[in-house]
Amino acid sequence: MAPRVGLGRPQAVRLAQRMRDLTPPWAISERRARQIAERQAKLLLAEAGITTPPVPTEIVSQLDGIHVYPLPEIPVKGLLGASKPSAKGGDILIDSTLPTAEQRITLLHELKHIIDGGHATRLHTRALRTGGEQLCTDFALSVLLPATWLRNDWNNGQRNTTKLAERYQVPIEAVEQRLHTLGFTKHRPRARHRITCQWHPQSKANERSN
Repeated sequence: MAPRVGLGRPQAVRLAQRMRDLTPPWAISERRARQIAERQAKLLLAEAGITTPPVPTEIVSQLDGIHVYPLPEIPVKGLLGASKPSAKGGDILIDSTLPTAEQRITLLHELKHIIDGGHATRLHTRALRTGGEQLCTDFALSVLLPATWLRNDWNNGQRNTTKLAERYQVPIEAVEQRLHTLGFTKHRPRARHRITCQWHPQSKANERSN
C-alpha cells in the first residue's frame, strides 16, 4: 500500500493544516490570495513527490484525513461536487459520471474548500462567495497545471492547447485559462462556470451552492 501523503513523524502537522496555515486570518487582496493558492499547490506537489504530468488524483485521496467518495448520482440535482471538513481532514463527494478531466478539476476545487476550513478566503475586492469559488478553481489549476511545468512546455514549443489538455488530463478551457493567468496568452478565455459545489452538504443551515 502506498504511504498516505502527509504522514510522517507522529508529531508532524497534517499537510492540509500546513497548507491552511499559509493563509493569514485577515482579509487579503485577490492577487495575494492567488499567490497563496500557488504556494499551497507547490507544497502539495512537493510533499507528494510529483514532478511530471499528469498529476494523479491519488494526491488527494492519499492525504491523511481526506476521504473521497465518487458517486454515480449526487443527492442534489446539478451538483458536481461537495465537501465537508472535519477535525482530522474532510470528506469530498464527486459526480463519477463527469468526464475524467472534469472530475480532476472538481476534486482539487473541493480540496481547496477543505484546506480553507469551510470558510472562503476573505478578500478585499470581492464578495466571499464569488471570490472563494474562483479561488478554489485557481488552486485546482495550480495543482494540475503547475506554472513551472507549463512554462517549460510552452518554451519548448508545445503550444497546442488540445495536446496540452491531453498531456495534463484537464479540459481544454482549463489550459486556456491557465495560460492566460500565467501571461502566455493575451486573449482572455471565456470564464469556466462548470464547478457547482455545495459546502457542508449535511447541514441545511450552511448549504451553499452556485
